[in-house]
Amino acid sequence: MVTKVNKSKAAFQPLLREFSFLFALSQTYSTSMSVNHSKLNEILKISRNLRDQNLRILAVFDLDSTLFNVSYRTQKILHEYAEKFQKTELKNIQIQPEDWGIKEALYRAGYSIENDHDFFIELRDFWRERFFSNDYIHYDIPYPGAIAYLIELAATGCEIKYLTGREQTKMAKGSEEVLKKWGFPLKPGQLILKPERTLDDALFKNDWFAQLDKHNYQKIYFFENEPVNINAVYKSCPEVEIIFIESTHARKEEVTAPIPRIKHYVRESC
Repeated sequence: MVTKVNKSKAAFQPLLREFSFLFALSQTYSTSMSVNHSKLNEILKISRNLRDQNLRILAVFDLDSTLFNVSYRTQKILHEYAEKFQKTELKNIQIQPEDWGIKEALYRAGYSIENDHDFFIELRDFWRERFFSNDYIHYDIPYPGAIAYLIELAATGCEIKYLTGREQTKMAKGSEEVLKKWGFPLKPGQLILKPERTLDDALFKNDWFAQLDKHNYQKIYFFENEPVNINAVYKSCPEVEIIFIESTHARKEEVTAPIPRIKHYVRESC
């Protein structure tokens, strides 16, 4: 039996995007590898030392744009919109890893809210309905090194929690499935989602840390990409050491605190 191979340009777009992203990311390694190597391995070393003293350590990770590159989720939704409404020109628009949502890609393609207001509103609603659902989380891809790092971190005895702004009702099932699919450490109680979507992310995460019995832990780390969340936790919970994931964010605030910054999880093993 002869298998026909789809040689169309569209068929290779996801693979080409992945190669392009990895190549671009590799260009940052020479400048960021030493930072990643130092901080990430330092946490591993501290965790091993605390385990040997029978002391507890906790590492809390956000999901979107902290462990997972969500641009593929948005790309899929955009292509579905183009198919459904026969807007073939939208298929040529590429969502970049540093994009926040869908607007920035549309701006690059020449669209504007002033001239295309109704289109922006329609596409935004189409995107929101799907982006914040179980059905499309499976298109997310972990950032390089993330899986290996969390597996190694868990093996040192560090307790791991996933604290996400995703909504419990509409995104819990998909979030759990994707974490398991990629091999992230996951046991009951490790995944924490918002009870409802309208709850402010920063308030939700800040309250969670405020209610955490921090005296049970010798060290607490928080990996997060969103400055609004970082600034809130940094201000109210000085016991928590925050690591800023410089991927993308909502552009509402900047991180000015002198905290560690990393761009990926790739490093040399310690």
